[in-house]
Amino acid sequence: MTAKPLQLGPMDHVALLSTDPARGERFYCDVLGFHAVPRPSFSFDGRWLVHEEVGVMLHLIHRADHKPSGEGFDTLNGHFAIGCPDIDGAVAVLKSHGVEFVEKKLPDYGYRQLFLRDPDGNLLELGEWPRRI
Repeated sequence: MTAKPLQLGPMDHVALLSTDPARGERFYCDVLGFHAVPRPSFSFDGRWLVHEEVGVMLHLIHRADHKPSGEGFDTLNGHFAIGCPDIDGAVAVLKSHGVEFVEKKLPDYGYRQLFLRDPDGNLLELGEWPRRI
């Protein structure tokens, strides 16, 4: 008899380490359009940020000793991705905020992707691929 897989609901949040959660909050809110929501009174600093349009919640968790998992824009390092229907608009916004990024195209499909790092060096991807689910 084969065991059934665990029943799951929708993804709830992505947790990222931050040496300065207030700085991370400004980046995610000012550049990417998230907004802060209340969080429980944990014994450590952090921020909860939400972007309702795309259904993504981020938890920034304070870790003074956080070091990013790599340098540059190595897309083989761990990262999270958010769909972006207007890559040209995203390029303009990132440039206006002085955010460094690299643009790539998915082989075989031609979809454009932007890879960037938040102020703590966490890697993220913005992509124009069609919605799959």
